[in-house]
Amino acid sequence: MLTAADVVDRILIEALEVECIVGVRPLERRRKQVVRLDLALSLDLSGAGKTGRITDTVDYARIADEVSGLLRFREYQLIEVATEELAAMLFGVHPMLQALQIRLEKPEALRGRARSASVEVQRARAQFPVQISRDPCGEHEVWLSTHEARLEIFRVAPQATWEVSGGAGRRHLEWSLAGDLTRDGTPLERDPRERSTTVASHYANRGLAMAAVFRCECLMPAASETSGDGDSSSTT
Repeated sequence: MLTAADVVDRILIEALEVECIVGVRPLERRRKQVVRLDLALSLDLSGAGKTGRITDTVDYARIADEVSGLLRFREYQLIEVATEELAAMLFGVHPMLQALQIRLEKPEALRGRARSASVEVQRARAQFPVQISRDPCGEHEVWLSTHEARLEIFRVAPQATWEVSGGAGRRHLEWSLAGDLTRDGTPLERDPRERSTTVASHYANRGLAMAAVFRCECLMPAASETSGDGDSSSTT
């Protein structure tokens, strides 16, 4: 007989293809290549099964857009880093997710020797303890912070404006998660968009409910990453 612990609902996305910069070899830093992802997202789907509402589940089209946007923006060197950041982003953006499995494949990594090289990880929500700081304007959540990037969510209170400082040599990706948000007077889009961080950003919530924006901030690629004649034996 099944117990509650045995019942795991999953949403599966198989062989999602994204063209992006990924790898450590000089050629990989200059030329885009196709990677493939398999995602298994664990959550309780019984509510959506009864109500028929998309708000009671996660939208796999949105998941595909978010994952693709982060991969294209970050230009990862190691796919191990990519899978960890993808997991952190998905847990932060989709509170209903309980656990997930990500398989990220580079079909061209071992051309002529193997069909592909890949990394597969399984992560639970508890592995990403969120750091929350509160402000009169709302809440700031940091889901992952490394020497490469910071993944964060700003939750802006109704009728409040939050100023987020910028800085030279950095760039960020953002998209609206909820509410009626503007950035510097322009409505914030639901689709991932790269933005400049050289000046401060002003996020204004024009609505009567809490609004939220996801951001990934990282350094500009170093010149050495896009030039050079050497090669590396690493496959990831």
